[in-house]
Amino acid sequence: MSNKQQFLIVAALFLGLGLLWFLKQDPALNHLNAALKADTELQAYPYQFRALKIDKGIATLTTPRSPEVSVLQFLKIAQPTLDTSNPDSPDMIAAQKALAHVQEKAGKLAKAQEGVTEVQWEIDRSWYASHGLMVE
Repeated sequence: MSNKQQFLIVAALFLGLGLLWFLKQDPALNHLNAALKADTELQAYPYQFRALKIDKGIATLTTPRSPEVSVLQFLKIAQPTLDTSNPDSPDMIAAQKALAHVQEKAGKLAKAQEGVTEVQWEIDRSWYASHGLMVE
């Protein structure tokens, strides 16, 4: 087999893989993620919500909130200058309210997308892993 034939086979393989990737893209999912990224308040928050999938009107979004990880653990990572030693302090209560607010806003943005009727939340294990915390 000549170098030219090998090149053509490799080029065809990459073209085929690229085409498969392009065909797998979900325009609704891309649009929702673009809407989340375009919101200045969400972008200013230390955690970035993302849509993972949209299936039968249900958008699955990532979240740092879960019974598996306390909000204190999240805030220690997301806002390292925040004093988390007193969960009842005004600063901690404000930080928890801010998290609830941005998550609610992300959910409302998702529900505002055509065809989305419900939002489901999934703990963002990869975000925690990237910060050294393994969530089972």
